[in-house]
Amino acid sequence: MSSFNVFWVVLLMSYQVFFTKTDSKESLVPAMYVFGDSSVDSGNNNNLNTMAKANIYPYGIDFNNKSTGRFTNGKTFADLIAVKLGLPLSPPYLGVPESERYKVVTGINYASGACGILNDTRVGDCLSLDLQVKYFTSTVTNDLPKHFQSKDEVQNHLSKSIYLLSIGSNDYALNYFNSTTYQNKTPIEFADFLLEKLGSKLKELYELGARKYVVGVAGQLGCSPSKFCDEAKNEKIKPLSDKLSKKLQDLQAQLSGSSFISSNPFNFFNEIKNSPEKYGYQVFFTRADSKESLVSAMYVFGDSSVDYGNNNNLNTMAKANIYPYGIDFNNKSTGRFTNGKTFADLIAVKLGLTLPPPYLGVSESERYKVVTGINYASDACGILNDTRVVRSN
Repeated sequence: MSSFNVFWVVLLMSYQVFFTKTDSKESLVPAMYVFGDSSVDSGNNNNLNTMAKANIYPYGIDFNNKSTGRFTNGKTFADLIAVKLGLPLSPPYLGVPESERYKVVTGINYASGACGILNDTRVGDCLSLDLQVKYFTSTVTNDLPKHFQSKDEVQNHLSKSIYLLSIGSNDYALNYFNSTTYQNKTPIEFADFLLEKLGSKLKELYELGARKYVVGVAGQLGCSPSKFCDEAKNEKIKPLSDKLSKKLQDLQAQLSGSSFISSNPFNFFNEIKNSPEKYGYQVFFTRADSKESLVSAMYVFGDSSVDYGNNNNLNTMAKANIYPYGIDFNNKSTGRFTNGKTFADLIAVKLGLTLPPPYLGVSESERYKVVTGINYASDACGILNDTRVVRSN
């Protein structure tokens, strides 16, 4: 389980004011409704005209080996929280036929990858936060009344449910950092702007019946997904994290009967960076002050976790030379099974080495020139010779 997932689960379960665990097998809350971006999208983007989809290999390799549309190899942290609460995983709103939605009373997921708080934060089609709340309105006014006997029962259900929001990263990654639209705003002004928009949506949910909220915003994007930290970017994002708690406190004071949990992944990751040993990480090496590399070479063996592109040269389905792989690696799909660097890349940089090229990507006549390391890793292979994925005809 990633540290980010651990953070969310521990955070939610530590707030006893939200719910009290019983000895029965019943769920702690009747439902969990999920809003946000790719951090919690469970498959809505599968049904949209967008490149931002996760319904291809290797997504889902730890989710019954099925690509569900989640932007992860397994469960999202929203899934982990649902399990902890004793609930089934909230299905994606667009993945449930309209005629069947009234049957889903344990929560629905409205989240959409590549969307944000702002309507103009997007890649292709996506469900903006405005649209997500609009779909939830339809759930409240059209679907739930078909299941419950009265308006009071609907409101009782809504007031006891959890409303999980994880959003805001794309408003920076796709908008503030990569668009001129909001460049006239300082980081503090942009954070205030986002929180005002977010607050209005939280109020809309309240008017519909929501009372118990868990709200998270952008973490340290300058340190994600797999590269060393760009602290200049992090400093521009930090005001949003710093101001979220006060914003939610103000809303809780305004909205009678409401309860808000403010998550702070930004500060959580700061702790990990500053005190890695506290979280079980070891300091493997210390970079010297000189410009010389710490070792002469690094040779890499393994699977997709460190494959740099050997599989590009093989007859296999297990390739990562297509979008969105490489979007944070000079926007080029190199064959790495990640949007940025692999951890082998990070170690090479830390050692002061160039990135070891894939063995099959270097011509035989040129290999003698490569003396700082080579990468022999190949995805879909393993320790055993019969561990492999062959090409489908």
